[in-house]
Amino acid sequence: MLAGKLPEFNEEFLEKPTHQFDISGSQYQIDLNDDGIEELIIPQKRDGVDWLEIRDSSRNVIFESQIFSMGSESSIYKIKFSKISSSIKVLILYVDEGKTEGRRFESTGRLYFISFENNNLKSMSLSSGPHFFHEKSYFRETYFRRDYVINLIDYNQDGKKEISVEYNHIQRIYEYKGKGEWTRY
Repeated sequence: MLAGKLPEFNEEFLEKPTHQFDISGSQYQIDLNDDGIEELIIPQKRDGVDWLEIRDSSRNVIFESQIFSMGSESSIYKIKFSKISSSIKVLILYVDEGKTEGRRFESTGRLYFISFENNNLKSMSLSSGPHFFHEKSYFRETYFRRDYVINLIDYNQDGKKEISVEYNHIQRIYEYKGKGEWTRY
């Protein structure tokens, strides 16, 4: 219907998993695997859903994934590239999960981790991390806002940095276990 075509009576209608509306944001170039050639990182909206696409220098897709959101106006608004050890790298995505409004307003931000080992871009894996921002208004004009502090520190002295998210006495620590797996402590 969005394309303006309706099937004829008794005509078989096959749905194709294509996106009707694609919007690419800015493209960022960075050498992810230390080979002297920059890859492209491209945040996108596909039919109103956030996606992240990574392409090699020949513009071939080497990684893509949907980023889930909670409400309207979601976006990937910051990406941090870090080494957590000599052989492990991570792209930390800062995602505004959007906002919900009705009787009350709520907005959240969540971290996502794209990790890979030994400069092998084909081993990239996406994991959902913790919230790093939370804003909410309640009934009777009460309101709170939490901005968490994000650190990369080797807490257990094993040679790998952990990602910590802290607010007051709340602390969440994520440790990379290998092969795209993260554990929360």
